Amino acid sequence: MADIPTIAVCSTAAAAILCIAMVLAWFKDGRPRHSVWLFSPFAVAIPAGILLSYPDELGGAPALAFGWFLFTLMFGAAWQCARYAARRRPLPIPALIACLVSLVFSLTLGNDAHFPEWRMLPRTLLMAGFSLLSAREFQSLRDRHLPSAQTLAWIFYAFGAYHALRVPFTTLLPAPYGSLETQTWAIASFNFLLVLQGLCLAVFMTTLGRERIALHHFQLAMVDPLTGVGNRRALDRRLAQLAQEGSGSEGQVLALAVLDIDNFKSVNDRFGHGFGDVVIAGAANIACEFVHHRSVFRHGGEEFAVLLEAASPDSAYARVERIRAAFAARAHRNADHAHLATLSAGVAIHTPGISPQQLLDEADRALYLAKALGRNRTVLADEAGMARLMEEALHAETSRAPVPPAAATDAQETQALAPSGPERRRA
Repeated sequence: MADIPTIAVCSTAAAAILCIAMVLAWFKDGRPRHSVWLFSPFAVAIPAGILLSYPDELGGAPALAFGWFLFTLMFGAAWQCARYAARRRPLPIPALIACLVSLVFSLTLGNDAHFPEWRMLPRTLLMAGFSLLSAREFQSLRDRHLPSAQTLAWIFYAFGAYHALRVPFTTLLPAPYGSLETQTWAIASFNFLLVLQGLCLAVFMTTLGRERIALHHFQLAMVDPLTGVGNRRALDRRLAQLAQEGSGSEGQVLALAVLDIDNFKSVNDRFGHGFGDVVIAGAANIACEFVHHRSVFRHGGEEFAVLLEAASPDSAYARVERIRAAFAARAHRNADHAHLATLSAGVAIHTPGISPQQLLDEADRALYLAKALGRNRTVLADEAGMARLMEEALHAETSRAPVPPAAATDAQETQALAPSGPERRRA
Protein backbone atom coordinates (compact mmCIF):
# COMPACT_ATOMS: atom_id res chain seq x y z
CA MET A 1 0.00 0.00 0.00
CA ALA A 2 1.26 3.45 -0.85
CA ASP A 3 2.40 5.52 2.12
CA ILE A 4 1.12 9.01 2.94
CA PRO A 5 4.06 10.99 1.47
CA THR A 6 3.81 9.06 -1.80
CA ILE A 7 0.11 9.90 -2.16
CA ALA A 8 0.81 13.56 -1.42
CA VAL A 9 3.68 13.67 -3.90
CA CYS A 10 1.52 12.14 -6.63
CA SER A 11 -1.09 14.86 -6.07
CA THR A 12 1.65 17.50 -6.21
CA ALA A 13 2.93 16.02 -9.47
CA ALA A 14 -0.59 16.18 -10.91
CA ALA A 15 -0.79 19.85 -9.92
CA ALA A 16 2.56 20.46 -11.63
CA ILE A 17 1.36 18.82 -14.84
CA LEU A 18 -1.82 20.90 -14.87
CA CYS A 19 0.21 24.02 -14.16
CA ILE A 20 2.54 23.31 -17.09
CA ALA A 21 -0.44 22.71 -19.38
CA MET A 22 -2.06 26.01 -18.35
CA VAL A 23 1.23 27.90 -18.74
CA LEU A 24 1.70 26.48 -22.25
CA ALA A 25 -1.86 27.59 -23.12
CA TRP A 26 -0.99 31.01 -21.71
CA PHE A 27 2.07 31.28 -23.96
CA LYS A 28 0.02 30.10 -26.93
CA ASP A 29 -2.51 32.88 -26.32
CA GLY A 30 0.25 35.49 -26.39
CA ARG A 31 0.94 35.79 -22.64
CA PRO A 32 -1.87 38.25 -21.78
CA ARG A 33 -0.94 39.94 -18.52
CA HIS A 34 -4.12 39.40 -16.54
CA SER A 35 -4.59 35.76 -17.52
CA VAL A 36 -1.85 34.64 -15.11
CA TRP A 37 -4.77 33.99 -12.76
CA LEU A 38 -5.69 31.00 -14.91
CA PHE A 39 -2.72 28.96 -13.72
CA SER A 40 -2.18 30.59 -10.31
CA PRO A 41 -4.10 27.87 -8.34
CA PHE A 42 -1.84 25.17 -9.78
CA ALA A 43 1.31 27.22 -9.25
CA VAL A 44 0.46 27.70 -5.56
CA ALA A 45 -0.45 24.00 -5.21
CA ILE A 46 3.10 22.86 -6.05
CA PRO A 47 4.97 24.37 -3.06
CA ALA A 48 1.99 23.62 -0.83
CA GLY A 49 2.14 19.94 -1.81
CA ILE A 50 5.90 19.76 -1.25
CA LEU A 51 5.67 21.29 2.25
CA LEU A 52 2.76 19.05 3.25
CA SER A 53 4.46 15.92 1.86
CA TYR A 54 7.77 16.33 3.73
CA PRO A 55 7.17 18.70 6.66
CA ASP A 56 9.76 17.08 8.95
CA GLU A 57 12.53 17.38 6.37
CA LEU A 58 11.64 21.02 5.58
CA GLY A 59 11.32 22.54 9.04
CA GLY A 60 8.76 20.65 11.11
CA ALA A 61 5.69 22.40 12.49
CA PRO A 62 6.37 25.82 10.87
CA ALA A 63 6.76 24.16 7.46
CA LEU A 64 3.53 22.24 7.99
CA ALA A 65 1.69 25.41 9.02
CA PHE A 66 3.05 27.33 6.03
CA GLY A 67 2.11 24.43 3.75
CA TRP A 68 -1.49 24.66 4.96
CA PHE A 69 -1.37 28.43 4.46
CA LEU A 70 -0.41 27.88 0.80
CA PHE A 71 -3.03 25.15 0.54
CA THR A 72 -5.84 27.50 1.57
CA LEU A 73 -4.33 30.23 -0.60
CA MET A 74 -4.69 27.80 -3.54
CA PHE A 75 -8.47 27.92 -3.06
CA GLY A 76 -8.26 31.71 -2.89
CA ALA A 77 -6.35 31.70 -6.18
CA ALA A 78 -9.09 29.55 -7.70
CA TRP A 79 -11.55 32.26 -6.67
CA GLN A 80 -9.39 34.86 -8.47
CA CYS A 81 -9.33 32.57 -11.50
CA ALA A 82 -13.14 32.48 -11.43
CA ARG A 83 -13.35 36.27 -11.13
CA TYR A 84 -11.02 36.61 -14.12
CA ALA A 85 -13.24 34.20 -16.09
CA ALA A 86 -16.26 36.34 -15.19
CA ARG A 87 -14.32 39.42 -16.38
CA ARG A 88 -14.32 40.97 -12.96
CA ARG A 89 -11.36 42.52 -11.19
CA PRO A 90 -9.45 39.93 -9.11
CA LEU A 91 -9.32 40.55 -5.34
CA PRO A 92 -6.09 38.90 -4.17
CA ILE A 93 -5.62 41.06 -1.05
CA PRO A 94 -8.82 39.91 0.77
CA ALA A 95 -7.99 36.28 -0.08
CA LEU A 96 -4.43 36.70 1.20
CA ILE A 97 -5.59 38.35 4.43
CA ALA A 98 -8.08 35.54 5.13
CA CYS A 99 -5.37 32.91 4.62
CA LEU A 100 -2.93 34.83 6.87
CA VAL A 101 -5.55 34.93 9.62
CA SER A 102 -5.87 31.16 9.32
CA LEU A 103 -2.07 30.82 9.52
CA VAL A 104 -1.86 32.95 12.65
CA PHE A 105 -4.63 30.88 14.25
CA SER A 106 -2.83 27.63 13.47
CA LEU A 107 0.39 28.96 15.03
CA THR A 108 -1.33 30.20 18.20
CA LEU A 109 -4.68 28.87 19.39
CA GLY A 110 -4.56 25.92 17.02
CA ASN A 111 -1.16 24.56 18.03
CA ASP A 112 -0.65 21.42 20.07
CA ALA A 113 -0.39 23.30 23.37
CA HIS A 114 -3.80 24.97 23.21
CA PHE A 115 -6.75 23.80 21.11
CA PRO A 116 -5.46 21.30 18.52
CA GLU A 117 -8.99 20.04 17.87
CA TRP A 118 -9.79 23.40 16.24
CA ARG A 119 -6.76 23.75 14.01
CA MET A 120 -8.57 22.46 10.90
CA LEU A 121 -11.70 24.55 11.40
CA PRO A 122 -10.55 27.85 9.79
CA ARG A 123 -8.89 25.96 6.95
CA THR A 124 -12.07 24.04 6.18
CA LEU A 125 -14.14 27.21 6.34
CA LEU A 126 -11.81 28.90 3.85
CA MET A 127 -11.98 25.94 1.47
CA ALA A 128 -15.77 26.03 1.60
CA GLY A 129 -16.00 29.81 1.34
CA PHE A 130 -13.59 30.17 -1.58
CA SER A 131 -15.25 27.30 -3.46
CA LEU A 132 -18.72 28.85 -3.06
CA LEU A 133 -17.42 32.28 -4.10
CA SER A 134 -15.89 30.69 -7.21
CA ALA A 135 -19.19 29.00 -7.99
CA ARG A 136 -21.01 32.32 -7.74
CA GLU A 137 -18.58 33.93 -10.21
CA PHE A 138 -19.07 31.17 -12.76
CA GLN A 139 -22.83 31.28 -12.19
CA SER A 140 -22.82 34.96 -13.20
CA LEU A 141 -21.84 33.91 -16.74
CA ARG A 142 -25.41 33.06 -17.73
CA ASP A 143 -25.11 32.53 -21.45
CA ARG A 144 -26.32 29.52 -23.37
CA HIS A 145 -23.25 29.87 -25.58
CA LEU A 146 -20.97 29.28 -22.55
CA PRO A 147 -22.11 25.92 -21.11
CA SER A 148 -18.70 25.29 -19.50
CA ALA A 149 -19.24 28.23 -17.15
CA GLN A 150 -22.42 26.68 -15.80
CA THR A 151 -20.70 23.31 -15.47
CA LEU A 152 -17.91 24.93 -13.46
CA ALA A 153 -20.48 26.66 -11.27
CA TRP A 154 -22.12 23.36 -10.35
CA ILE A 155 -18.72 21.70 -9.77
CA PHE A 156 -17.64 24.40 -7.33
CA TYR A 157 -21.05 24.45 -5.64
CA ALA A 158 -20.68 20.70 -5.08
CA PHE A 159 -17.15 21.00 -3.66
CA GLY A 160 -18.14 24.02 -1.58
CA ALA A 161 -21.01 22.05 -0.07
CA TYR A 162 -18.67 19.11 0.53
CA HIS A 163 -16.22 21.27 2.51
CA ALA A 164 -19.03 23.04 4.37
CA LEU A 165 -20.65 19.76 5.42
CA ARG A 166 -17.47 18.52 7.03
CA VAL A 167 -17.05 21.65 9.19
CA PRO A 168 -19.03 20.20 12.15
CA PHE A 169 -16.92 17.03 12.06
CA THR A 170 -13.43 18.55 12.10
CA THR A 171 -12.90 17.33 15.69
CA LEU A 172 -13.97 13.77 14.80
CA LEU A 173 -12.15 13.09 11.54
CA PRO A 174 -8.51 12.25 10.78
CA ALA A 175 -6.31 14.80 9.04
CA PRO A 176 -6.62 16.30 6.50
CA TYR A 177 -10.41 16.17 7.06
CA GLY A 178 -10.09 16.97 10.73
CA SER A 179 -7.67 17.21 13.65
CA LEU A 180 -7.19 13.52 14.56
CA GLU A 181 -4.16 11.49 13.60
CA THR A 182 -3.65 11.10 9.86
CA GLN A 183 -4.79 7.88 8.19
CA THR A 184 -3.96 6.59 4.74
CA TRP A 185 -7.58 6.36 3.55
CA ALA A 186 -8.20 9.98 4.54
CA ILE A 187 -5.12 11.21 2.67
CA ALA A 188 -5.97 9.12 -0.40
CA SER A 189 -9.61 10.22 -0.64
CA PHE A 190 -8.82 13.86 0.15
CA ASN A 191 -6.12 14.03 -2.52
CA PHE A 192 -8.30 12.23 -5.06
CA LEU A 193 -11.05 14.83 -4.65
CA LEU A 194 -8.51 17.63 -4.75
CA VAL A 195 -6.98 16.39 -8.01
CA LEU A 196 -10.46 15.89 -9.45
CA GLN A 197 -11.42 19.47 -8.64
CA GLY A 198 -8.19 20.80 -10.16
CA LEU A 199 -8.61 18.68 -13.28
CA CYS A 200 -12.18 19.93 -13.75
CA LEU A 201 -11.02 23.51 -13.32
CA ALA A 202 -8.23 23.14 -15.90
CA VAL A 203 -10.33 21.30 -18.48
CA PHE A 204 -13.43 23.45 -18.29
CA MET A 205 -11.52 26.74 -18.05
CA THR A 206 -9.72 25.79 -21.27
CA THR A 207 -13.05 24.87 -22.86
CA LEU A 208 -14.57 28.12 -21.62
CA GLY A 209 -11.85 30.07 -23.42
CA ARG A 210 -12.61 28.26 -26.67
CA GLU A 211 -16.34 28.84 -26.21
CA ARG A 212 -15.69 32.54 -25.75
CA ILE A 213 -13.75 32.68 -29.02
CA ALA A 214 -16.59 30.86 -30.80
CA LEU A 215 -19.13 33.24 -29.24
CA HIS A 216 -17.08 36.24 -30.38
CA HIS A 217 -17.04 34.93 -33.94
CA PHE A 218 -20.76 34.20 -33.76
CA GLN A 219 -21.46 37.74 -32.61
CA LEU A 220 -19.31 39.16 -35.40
CA ALA A 221 -21.40 37.18 -37.86
CA MET A 222 -24.66 38.48 -36.35
CA VAL A 223 -23.84 42.14 -35.64
CA ASP A 224 -23.73 45.01 -38.09
CA PRO A 225 -20.31 46.67 -37.59
CA LEU A 226 -21.50 50.21 -38.33
CA THR A 227 -24.48 50.39 -36.00
CA GLY A 228 -23.80 47.65 -33.45
CA VAL A 229 -27.29 46.16 -33.89
CA GLY A 230 -28.19 42.82 -35.44
CA ASN A 231 -27.74 42.29 -39.15
CA ARG A 232 -30.00 40.53 -41.67
CA ARG A 233 -28.68 37.13 -40.61
CA ALA A 234 -29.61 37.91 -37.00
CA LEU A 235 -33.09 39.04 -38.08
CA ASP A 236 -33.66 35.82 -40.02
CA ARG A 237 -32.55 33.84 -36.97
CA ARG A 238 -34.90 35.80 -34.71
CA LEU A 239 -37.84 35.37 -37.05
CA ALA A 240 -37.13 31.63 -37.23
CA GLN A 241 -37.23 31.49 -33.42
CA LEU A 242 -40.49 33.41 -33.53
CA ALA A 243 -41.97 30.78 -35.83
CA GLN A 244 -41.03 28.05 -33.34
CA GLU A 245 -41.91 29.79 -30.07
CA GLY A 246 -45.09 31.66 -30.98
CA SER A 247 -46.15 35.29 -30.85
CA GLY A 248 -44.90 37.12 -27.80
CA SER A 249 -45.93 37.17 -24.15
CA GLU A 250 -49.43 36.50 -22.94
CA GLY A 251 -51.66 39.54 -23.29
CA GLN A 252 -49.22 41.22 -25.70
CA VAL A 253 -49.12 41.52 -29.45
CA LEU A 254 -45.88 41.13 -31.37
CA ALA A 255 -45.21 43.68 -34.08
CA LEU A 256 -42.56 43.94 -36.77
CA ALA A 257 -41.71 47.41 -38.03
CA VAL A 258 -39.61 48.11 -41.11
CA LEU A 259 -38.03 51.59 -41.14
CA ASP A 260 -36.38 53.23 -44.13
CA ILE A 261 -34.56 56.57 -44.21
CA ASP A 262 -36.22 58.91 -46.72
CA ASN A 263 -34.28 60.21 -49.73
CA PHE A 264 -31.11 58.64 -48.43
CA LYS A 265 -29.40 58.71 -51.84
CA SER A 266 -29.64 62.49 -51.85
CA VAL A 267 -27.91 62.58 -48.43
CA ASN A 268 -25.02 60.53 -49.81
CA ASP A 269 -24.86 62.61 -52.99
CA ARG A 270 -24.92 65.90 -51.10
CA PHE A 271 -22.75 65.17 -48.04
CA GLY A 272 -20.82 62.02 -48.94
CA HIS A 273 -21.01 58.42 -47.83
CA GLY A 274 -19.23 59.18 -44.55
CA PHE A 275 -22.04 61.45 -43.45
CA GLY A 276 -24.54 58.89 -44.72
CA ASP A 277 -23.03 56.44 -42.22
CA VAL A 278 -23.61 59.03 -39.49
CA VAL A 279 -27.30 59.19 -40.41
CA ILE A 280 -27.62 55.39 -40.50
CA ALA A 281 -25.95 55.05 -37.09
CA GLY A 282 -28.24 57.78 -35.77
CA ALA A 283 -31.32 55.85 -36.89
CA ALA A 284 -30.09 52.73 -35.06
CA ASN A 285 -29.29 54.68 -31.89
CA ILE A 286 -32.71 56.34 -31.81
CA ALA A 287 -34.49 53.03 -32.35
CA CYS A 288 -32.50 51.51 -29.46
CA GLU A 289 -33.72 54.32 -27.21
CA PHE A 290 -37.29 53.03 -27.57
CA VAL A 291 -36.74 49.25 -27.73
CA HIS A 292 -34.01 46.89 -26.56
CA HIS A 293 -30.97 46.93 -28.84
CA ARG A 294 -31.37 43.17 -29.38
CA SER A 295 -34.71 43.89 -31.06
CA VAL A 296 -33.25 46.27 -33.65
CA PHE A 297 -31.75 44.94 -36.88
CA ARG A 298 -30.15 46.58 -39.87
CA HIS A 299 -32.19 45.05 -42.65
CA GLY A 300 -29.97 46.34 -45.41
CA GLY A 301 -28.52 49.67 -46.51
CA GLU A 302 -30.58 52.42 -44.85
CA GLU A 303 -33.40 50.07 -43.81
CA PHE A 304 -34.01 48.68 -40.32
CA ALA A 305 -36.36 46.13 -38.78
CA VAL A 306 -37.66 46.44 -35.22
CA LEU A 307 -39.41 43.72 -33.24
CA LEU A 308 -41.50 44.90 -30.31
CA GLU A 309 -44.25 43.76 -27.97
CA ALA A 310 -47.16 46.01 -27.07
CA ALA A 311 -50.56 45.84 -25.43
CA SER A 312 -52.40 46.38 -28.73
CA PRO A 313 -51.78 47.16 -32.41
CA ASP A 314 -52.48 50.81 -31.68
CA SER A 315 -49.85 50.80 -28.95
CA ALA A 316 -47.31 49.16 -31.26
CA TYR A 317 -48.09 51.78 -33.92
CA ALA A 318 -47.64 54.57 -31.35
CA ARG A 319 -44.19 53.27 -30.29
CA VAL A 320 -42.96 53.15 -33.88
CA GLU A 321 -44.43 56.59 -34.49
CA ARG A 322 -42.39 57.90 -31.54
CA ILE A 323 -39.24 56.48 -33.15
CA ARG A 324 -40.11 58.20 -36.43
CA ALA A 325 -40.83 61.53 -34.73
CA ALA A 326 -37.62 61.38 -32.66
CA PHE A 327 -35.54 60.71 -35.75
CA ALA A 328 -37.15 63.60 -37.65
CA ALA A 329 -36.48 66.00 -34.75
CA ARG A 330 -32.81 65.17 -34.21
CA ALA A 331 -30.07 66.71 -36.34
CA HIS A 332 -27.23 64.45 -37.47
CA ARG A 333 -23.80 66.03 -37.26
CA ASN A 334 -20.19 65.45 -38.05
CA ALA A 335 -17.26 67.85 -38.15
CA ASP A 336 -18.45 69.47 -41.39
CA HIS A 337 -22.22 69.09 -41.67
CA ALA A 338 -25.50 69.05 -39.75
CA HIS A 339 -28.62 67.69 -41.39
CA LEU A 340 -32.20 66.77 -40.47
CA ALA A 341 -33.54 63.59 -42.06
CA THR A 342 -36.79 61.66 -41.89
CA LEU A 343 -37.81 58.05 -42.16
CA SER A 344 -40.90 56.11 -43.15
CA ALA A 345 -42.15 53.03 -41.33
CA GLY A 346 -44.44 50.11 -41.98
CA VAL A 347 -45.79 48.07 -39.06
CA ALA A 348 -47.25 44.55 -39.26
CA ILE A 349 -48.83 42.61 -36.39
CA HIS A 350 -48.02 38.94 -35.96
CA THR A 351 -51.07 36.68 -36.08
CA PRO A 352 -51.28 32.90 -35.55
CA GLY A 353 -50.45 30.93 -38.67
CA ILE A 354 -48.53 33.69 -40.41
CA SER A 355 -45.00 32.84 -41.48
CA PRO A 356 -42.01 35.10 -40.71
CA GLN A 357 -41.65 35.92 -44.40
CA GLN A 358 -45.33 36.87 -44.66
CA LEU A 359 -44.95 39.11 -41.61
CA LEU A 360 -41.96 40.81 -43.20
CA ASP A 361 -43.80 41.18 -46.51
CA GLU A 362 -46.76 42.87 -44.78
CA ALA A 363 -44.46 45.34 -43.05
CA ASP A 364 -42.72 46.03 -46.37
CA ARG A 365 -46.06 46.73 -48.08
CA ALA A 366 -46.98 49.16 -45.35
CA LEU A 367 -43.57 50.83 -45.69
CA TYR A 368 -43.94 51.30 -49.44
CA LEU A 369 -47.37 52.75 -48.89
CA ALA A 370 -45.91 55.23 -46.40
CA LYS A 371 -43.40 56.23 -49.07
CA ALA A 372 -46.15 56.65 -51.67
CA LEU A 373 -48.16 58.83 -49.30
CA GLY A 374 -45.35 61.38 -49.10
CA ARG A 375 -42.80 59.80 -46.74
CA ASN A 376 -42.05 60.72 -43.10
CA ARG A 377 -44.99 58.74 -41.78
CA THR A 378 -45.89 55.44 -40.17
CA VAL A 379 -48.38 53.01 -41.69
CA LEU A 380 -49.99 50.13 -39.81
CA ALA A 381 -50.85 47.14 -41.98
CA ASP A 382 -54.46 46.11 -41.53
CA GLU A 383 -57.18 45.30 -44.00
CA ALA A 384 -59.53 48.27 -44.41
CA GLY A 385 -56.98 51.00 -43.68
CA MET A 386 -54.48 49.70 -46.23
CA ALA A 387 -57.10 49.66 -48.98
CA ARG A 388 -58.27 53.18 -48.13
CA LEU A 389 -54.77 54.61 -48.01
CA MET A 390 -53.82 52.94 -51.28
CA GLU A 391 -56.78 54.61 -52.92
CA GLU A 392 -55.68 57.95 -51.47
CA ALA A 393 -52.13 57.43 -52.73
CA LEU A 394 -53.28 56.49 -56.24
CA HIS A 395 -55.71 59.40 -56.34
CA ALA A 396 -53.00 61.82 -55.26
CA GLU A 397 -50.61 60.54 -57.92
CA THR A 398 -53.12 60.66 -60.78
CA SER A 399 -54.33 64.17 -59.84
CA ARG A 400 -50.85 65.67 -60.13
CA ALA A 401 -49.90 67.42 -63.37
CA PRO A 402 -47.35 66.85 -64.60
CA VAL A 403 -46.57 63.61 -62.83
CA PRO A 404 -42.94 63.56 -61.64
CA PRO A 405 -41.10 60.43 -62.72
CA ALA A 406 -40.22 59.49 -59.13
CA ALA A 407 -43.84 59.85 -58.01
CA ALA A 408 -45.06 57.79 -60.93
CA THR A 409 -42.62 55.08 -59.97
CA ASP A 410 -43.90 55.17 -56.38
CA ALA A 411 -47.48 54.85 -57.56
CA GLN A 412 -46.59 51.96 -59.85
CA GLU A 413 -44.74 50.23 -57.00
CA THR A 414 -47.72 50.74 -54.69
CA GLN A 415 -50.14 49.35 -57.23
CA ALA A 416 -47.88 46.39 -57.93
CA LEU A 417 -47.61 45.66 -54.21
CA ALA A 418 -51.33 45.85 -53.61
CA PRO A 419 -52.63 42.37 -52.70
CA SER A 420 -55.47 40.73 -54.50
CA GLY A 421 -57.74 41.02 -51.47
CA PRO A 422 -58.52 44.07 -49.35
CA GLU A 423 -55.61 45.26 -47.14
CA ARG A 424 -55.84 47.92 -44.48
CA ARG A 425 -53.41 50.31 -42.95
CA ARG A 426 -53.64 53.38 -40.83
CA ALA A 427 -51.48 56.57 -40.92
